[in-house]
Amino acid sequence: MTLKELIVSISRIMSVSGNERRGGEELVSLVGSVFDEHRTDALGNHLFIKRCGRPGAPKILVDTHFDEIGMMVTGIKEGGFVTVTNIGGVDTRILPGSEVILYGKEAVYGVFAAKAPHLSTPAEMEKLTPLSEMLIDTGYAKEELEELCPIGTPVGFKPIYAELLNECLAGKAFDDKACGACAIFGIDAVQKKDLAGDVYFLFSAFEETGMTGARVAAFGLRPDYALVLDVTHAATPDTKELSLPAFGSGVSVAVSPVTNRKLTAMVMELCRTGNIPCSLDACPGGTGTNANVTGISGDGIPTALCSLPLKSMHTSAEVLCMEDANALKRIVSAFIKSKEIAEVYGK
Repeated sequence: MTLKELIVSISRIMSVSGNERRGGEELVSLVGSVFDEHRTDALGNHLFIKRCGRPGAPKILVDTHFDEIGMMVTGIKEGGFVTVTNIGGVDTRILPGSEVILYGKEAVYGVFAAKAPHLSTPAEMEKLTPLSEMLIDTGYAKEELEELCPIGTPVGFKPIYAELLNECLAGKAFDDKACGACAIFGIDAVQKKDLAGDVYFLFSAFEETGMTGARVAAFGLRPDYALVLDVTHAATPDTKELSLPAFGSGVSVAVSPVTNRKLTAMVMELCRTGNIPCSLDACPGGTGTNANVTGISGDGIPTALCSLPLKSMHTSAEVLCMEDANALKRIVSAFIKSKEIAEVYGK
């Protein structure tokens, strides 16, 4: 399986925040052979372990998150219409006409209803409808839908994927499963004898709704040091006033008060010596990622953050560049092999 295929295969799995356990069996069937162990905790964190075989070796955490944005059913109306609320930061601007799946007792296809422009007033055309006022049309009878998809049923975007020119890929849930796929490829590329320590790969829960999964997992694991992987906003023509990484610029390495400056500098050096394309991302406050919580877990965990540039984040058609994904895969391999980092931060 290629990296591109793994990104799509993992991103297809429904794991709207709070439902990470539902896709666990499929996830393990896809990637379990890469690792020696797999565990799932009470929160739904998926932890995969690849051991180096040396007693007392450093514990290296590579964190991504398995949950994705989505919605939850809040009401069912006559004619098979459903009301929902958001789980995570759903971009409501693109919802009218979007295809979704209600993951109830069986999967139910739905479409966000859109009032035709012919029937809308000029004021309505300029107004952004709140999610609480939107409806999903399923075509089911009310009674049947109440049985299949009761209140609380998770709703996710329909998994549709397309290849664009210049090795770009579009689809749902690349935040953050694309980074997870890159991590898995990077870990798989390193033989056990070359690992700087035991590698704990975390597909964490609840990142989109408060980062609690990584906080709990990191506290329990107490790794010696950590690399967090997440997406960041890529440059587009309408963001020219902002300093954002362009597609093809490789890994975005965060410089932030919540990340470890020395470990970050060592990651940059790995990029330099390995000819891995990268850029620096100034994050003067928090990072908006699990790096915010891993660094302050337990007695404190030295943490670096590397990100994958992504366009149209938190929509049903996020866009990534495979050139950047391959760079992210390479920095993971370099990080878990680095004896220098292990000497500085390992036991």
